[in-house]
Amino acid sequence: MISPLVRLFGRDERILVGAATGDDAGVFRFGDRALVATADFITPVCDDPRRFGRVAAANALSDVYAMGGRPLFALNLCCFPELAGEGEAALAGILHGAAEALVDAGAALLGGHSVRDPELKFGLSVVGEADPERLLTNAGARPGDRLLLTKPLGTGILINAFKVDKLDEAGLEPALGEMERLNDVASRLALAHGVHAATDVTGFGLAGHALGMARASGAALRFVFARLPVHAEVYRLLRAGVTTGCTLANEENVAAVLTDRAGLDRLRREVLFDPQTSGGLLLAVPPESAEALLAALLASGHAAAEVGEVLAAAPGIEVV
Repeated sequence: MISPLVRLFGRDERILVGAATGDDAGVFRFGDRALVATADFITPVCDDPRRFGRVAAANALSDVYAMGGRPLFALNLCCFPELAGEGEAALAGILHGAAEALVDAGAALLGGHSVRDPELKFGLSVVGEADPERLLTNAGARPGDRLLLTKPLGTGILINAFKVDKLDEAGLEPALGEMERLNDVASRLALAHGVHAATDVTGFGLAGHALGMARASGAALRFVFARLPVHAEVYRLLRAGVTTGCTLANEENVAAVLTDRAGLDRLRREVLFDPQTSGGLLLAVPPESAEALLAALLASGHAAAEVGEVLAAAPGIEVV
């Protein structure tokens, strides 16, 4: 089916990756290079303004890394309430944290845009570059590929628990450290080990982003639930009734094509649909490279795991 925009404006051969495949970022051919463009912003995940700025920046930069790109520059996207005094200092801290993350990423900050909003939100618009012959998209997974996940799951549960005082700062800290971690090293290692497909795991949860890869690749993805890395405290908080406002919608998004062969109870199922902030990369790796890539990820400090495989079947998700 041809989209109305294509019928109206025609195809632009410079667009290497557009909206059709639901990839993490758009890709535009510019000479012999590819420009990777994205935008993302989030609400606060912690009480420390500087660290929230770092997490928000890492979250936005992740889309470029998921495409096999390198960030070049960014623009701040600021939705700030009317604040004075301590509030202004907090906003300065957010901007400072984001600038730190950009320095870590080797990217330049060119400015940004701000609007007044009763709810604080912050993020970045990012442009990066990539080799057009070595793009990582969600469309290349092949039957037999192994699935690797580079960060633990459960950040949505942990953030919400912190907001309602069911988790203290010490309990949030391990997840906060992972959310601050850039996906730059994981992206470079993925390219070096010949990964066939990649996506970052964010707001749609593991199952939602996996389904995007499955549909784009024309294959099914099978996960071994016991292998999924999950942050400590997640199951305790689930038993205490903590959930997120996105979990149910994320489950409904994949329900028709999710096969649960593991017989998961309600609490464990939530891990599949928990919306992640600055989550890890889900990688479809040739079987002969999976062990070496996993070892390299672990050696670089990632709490990574091999979590499943790609099947020659109709697009869908299977959990065993």
